[in-house]
Amino acid sequence: MLLRVCVILLAGCVGAESASVTAGAPVIGKADSTDRADHGCQVVLRDLERNWTGLGWETVGDSWVWQGTLEISEQAHAAGLPARALYTIGDAGDEPGTWREVTATPVAVPGTPGFARYTVRLHEALPGPDWSSDELDAAKIQVVPFLIDEDGSRVFDHNRNVDDSANYLVESPDFAIWSAPTVCIPPAGPDHATLVFAADFSERREGVLSPGSDLTISYDPARLPNCRHWRNGNALWDIAAHVRFEPGGERSDVSVRDGAPTIAVPATARAAVLWFENTSASGCQAWDSNLGANYTFTAMVPPQWVGETQNRFTRDTSDVCAGGASASSGFLFDTWTRERAAITNLCFQIYEPGLTDRDDPDLWQKLDVSVRWRLAGEIAWQTRPVAFERRLGNNAQYRVSWRELDPLRSYHCPARAPQPTPDGMYEQLALEYYVVVNGGETRPVPGGAFAGQFIDYPDAWRDANCSW
Repeated sequence: MLLRVCVILLAGCVGAESASVTAGAPVIGKADSTDRADHGCQVVLRDLERNWTGLGWETVGDSWVWQGTLEISEQAHAAGLPARALYTIGDAGDEPGTWREVTATPVAVPGTPGFARYTVRLHEALPGPDWSSDELDAAKIQVVPFLIDEDGSRVFDHNRNVDDSANYLVESPDFAIWSAPTVCIPPAGPDHATLVFAADFSERREGVLSPGSDLTISYDPARLPNCRHWRNGNALWDIAAHVRFEPGGERSDVSVRDGAPTIAVPATARAAVLWFENTSASGCQAWDSNLGANYTFTAMVPPQWVGETQNRFTRDTSDVCAGGASASSGFLFDTWTRERAAITNLCFQIYEPGLTDRDDPDLWQKLDVSVRWRLAGEIAWQTRPVAFERRLGNNAQYRVSWRELDPLRSYHCPARAPQPTPDGMYEQLALEYYVVVNGGETRPVPGGAFAGQFIDYPDAWRDANCSW
């Protein structure tokens, strides 16, 4: 209980309360509305409950205080998009249909990887200690966090509630929105893995579990539902993830009850072995350990060699890769290529003894292969998986078509405005990229990137529909 009070104080969210203001209800899906539903984890409510101070439920005036954590994507945070929440109570207290808006407060406590953390506090026109049991039983509080986008539109959190008309509901008996660790998990990538243990008892790895990187454990508490113990609204139970890295035997033990923790992977690790323990103050104990065998995830070590990186643009369909130009020399994807070329491929080969030198239907699970790319001048890299094409001797060949990433393709708004060519007849955009295999990078020089140039005629559709 003391810990919770300390966390609140450290977060800097206690002090002068920011008053709520009345606001319009969410209106999603109507033609004249600018409200939008977020299903892409731009804003997500992590938890919300009455705030226990150690002596009782916190109150402001005649109302209890509900305090919770919401997170917004790092991109939204970097853009300075305001994080807020709407709430209303339908059956008692405030006038039905009146929505109130509060501003969320950023906190210094690190958020889920890929997210910035905020605290939200609700209390005006909400239930309190003077309410009768009948009034409390009838109380139904709707809550929905949102962002205000750069164009002024409201983007509402519908990452748990997939239905665009459904909001979070706070009601008797617990009056809380509990954590859902498998919702909006940390983004995985070539240098980060997320291990997901879902409620249906499935397990999966997202991203690359590579030595010297880190991994996030996303565990649904519904897998271990029995050991629960509460006192005065405080959880006196936990679910611990036990992680052992092989072959060194390094151990990490972290709680997965209320979130998705991230831990470091030792540089010498070749596998992560996990099992889970549920305990409570009553002495209850339960295990999730794959029937005693534990869950093992093999680290994906970069292969011995990646090479023959080339780009092939041709009308000749005899070979999808052979005869291409070295990626180090750059490429030009011009109007002829866009209109006439049958093949527009980036290709490369991988060699790993005992892996690529034989037929293996599970090769796609053992080699995590992607191209990371961005438009020149952009900050964030994007990731595109690359598919296995075929074996060539002892090597595995991979390819992806540049048509899929062409920023000037038809009916598409690129991330930035194309620039005119020197003669003014065409528009152009430059692209940077490099190849990643099991966390190992293939670049022309350390820290550098391969390059390509895309050129097209001016496009009336882009001019009419794209805004930069």
